Amino acid sequence: MEKPIKIILFIIVGIALINLATTLFSNSNLKGIQRNLEEAKRSADSALVELQLSKSRLDSIRADIVVFKAYINNVQKRVQLNDAEKQLRETRDQDKVDSIKQSIQQLRTHIAKDSLPPIDVITTKR
Repeated sequence: MEKPIKIILFIIVGIALINLATTLFSNSNLKGIQRNLEEAKRSADSALVELQLSKSRLDSIRADIVVFKAYINNVQKRVQLNDAEKQLRETRDQDKVDSIKQSIQQLRTHIAKDSLPPIDVITTKR
């Protein structure tokens, strides 16, 4: 009877040792898994920070684009206004030129009646 009790005790001690070994190895595996999870969390946190920085950069670029668009619209309106003013000045200048030419023509006809020598008038072309 002693022999079977010894065998049973050895089996129980063996099972206890196996249980102890698996517990130790599983604890180290669990610690490794925990370290991996913490590292993954740090990586995810840093990725989130990078995404937030990128979002703020994009928002800044969008704001700059809006400002630039307003600037371009302002420049276009000023160009249109300057063009309209230039056309108005050219029209007035052409009216003055036509008026001066007409006055010269009237003066020529008047001078021709006075029998003065002819006066050469140089006209510039645009």
